[in-house]
Amino acid sequence: MNRHARRVAAATRKETTLQIPTNQINQLCDIKVDGKVGQIVMIAANAKGRKIKEDLWPDVEWATDELHASAHSSDWLFTHIRMTKLPPHLEEKVPLAFASPDALGFAVAMALQRRAEPRRVIHFTGPVDDIKANFRCLA
Repeated sequence: MNRHARRVAAATRKETTLQIPTNQINQLCDIKVDGKVGQIVMIAANAKGRKIKEDLWPDVEWATDELHASAHSSDWLFTHIRMTKLPPHLEEKVPLAFASPDALGFAVAMALQRRAEPRRVIHFTGPVDDIKANFRCLA
């Protein structure tokens, strides 16, 4: 497929929006990723998702708190990772110091999605009052 054909295909591709009740998100995924300010990425995961994350970043402490426990089952825990470097192909485009929280969260979500079943990683984007849950598929 040449460049023109790829552009035409991309232009005709439709972005689909699904309305998912928040109480069903935990059944639809194993890992949730949310970029935070200060090069921090929050990862929440169930047991299956924690195994995937620990295979990629082994030194991690999982936790829960009252707020997290009120919205998740006891199987879901969270952790935070500090991004200290990006892969060279991403660093060429945007240096780590200038990357937005959503972009860092997206990079982490894609790294985790490569190891997970299709569409089992959710990446949250946007401000708190208008947050969006994004599924990506690398199939």
